[in-house]
Amino acid sequence: MKKNLKRVLGLVVVFVLLASLMTGCGGGNNTSQPGEEENKEGEVVKLKHWLWLDNPNDPTFAQLVEEFNNTHPNIQVEFEVIGWNDFHTKLLSSVTGGSGPDTSSFKLTWQPEFIGQDALLPLDDFLNEWQGKSDVVDNLWDVLKYEDGKHYVMPWELQVLYMYYRPSMFKEAGVEVPETWDDFLEVCKKLTKDTDGDEKIDQYGFAMRGARGGHEPWASFVLASVPGNTFFDENGNCTFTTPEAIKANEFFLDLYRKHKVVPPTAPGDGFNEIIANFKSGKAAMVVHHIKSSNDMIQQFGDDVDAFAVPAGPHGRWTSMGDTENVIYKSTKHPKEAFTFISWLSEKEQMLRWCKTTGNVPILKSLQDEDEFKNNRFMQASFESMPYAHVYPINENMGEWIESLWPATTQQALEGKIDSKTMMEILAEGMTK
Repeated sequence: MKKNLKRVLGLVVVFVLLASLMTGCGGGNNTSQPGEEENKEGEVVKLKHWLWLDNPNDPTFAQLVEEFNNTHPNIQVEFEVIGWNDFHTKLLSSVTGGSGPDTSSFKLTWQPEFIGQDALLPLDDFLNEWQGKSDVVDNLWDVLKYEDGKHYVMPWELQVLYMYYRPSMFKEAGVEVPETWDDFLEVCKKLTKDTDGDEKIDQYGFAMRGARGGHEPWASFVLASVPGNTFFDENGNCTFTTPEAIKANEFFLDLYRKHKVVPPTAPGDGFNEIIANFKSGKAAMVVHHIKSSNDMIQQFGDDVDAFAVPAGPHGRWTSMGDTENVIYKSTKHPKEAFTFISWLSEKEQMLRWCKTTGNVPILKSLQDEDEFKNNRFMQASFESMPYAHVYPINENMGEWIESLWPATTQQALEGKIDSKTMMEILAEGMTK
């Protein structure tokens, strides 16, 4: 009886094995094709992308995503626009909480906290295979490199600070565009005057930004006088306390304290104030980037132009505004995620995006496009690109930018501390 039972069980096992083999070879009633189950799960990769927009009503990004989805049927991107004021906080909490997107817009200064959370995917292996890499502006890869030598960001949007000026004011004062900071001072002196005969100065040479955000144009004065134009020397020491930097900073302070070629409100003037001073005719020059150009043209027509910030003894330095795209380590589809963010930075998409938004193209091949070649503010941006850099990216810089620089600069402008003391405070705050 036991032997018969074993024979029956053995036959059952054989039949089961045969049936499974036949099924595997397409036999029986199974109509599925080989690998179909895998394709159902991996056929369409869905990605989530977050971004902010200067103009939330602009349909350009939505159109780009639609085109990407149509031309990459195996990858479908869903995007969400989040307001700038909430973006960083929501992004950080979502990514660290495990519910964040696959990719997103990003700022270079956010790298320390996100890399500290091991949240960003290094892109170098992908970038080395990306055909568009050599078309990116030459110095940009060095600017975007993190302190560990890796690249975590894909360049996308770019703005470069330059000097706006009023040609009619220059002509009336008999001055030319200054090439050096010494020339700049002489031009400012001639542009600072009483224009209505009431014996009071009502026009100034330069709209100085002494409050929040003024650190960027300020660095153009200082780092142009520092060998290598760097914040730190080869030994890691902050260059602010060098004699060259202290002297250059004193030159900046004396525009207000001694020469009085900037409005008397300069210590408290932020972005809105300096732009208002320029647009009202109270100042003949102001530092900003191309995002202000449309308003300037609307206000002045042809009577507004731009030039690269002047040079110091060691060349030029200007600040770069940035928006990049990144991939998060939490994504299950890094290859597809890179396909999307690199596609956004390729020539055709970049051309459409920059035409619509007014950003400066990151690609060398686009600089000869008529849309940009015939735009005087784009040309000023292109001329400034070789000198464009960002502030150091570390955990100290948030407080340094938001609080320490404005407060210390205001004290120095008001004569409460001298140039040397100001630079020592700023150097300590940058390295503590």
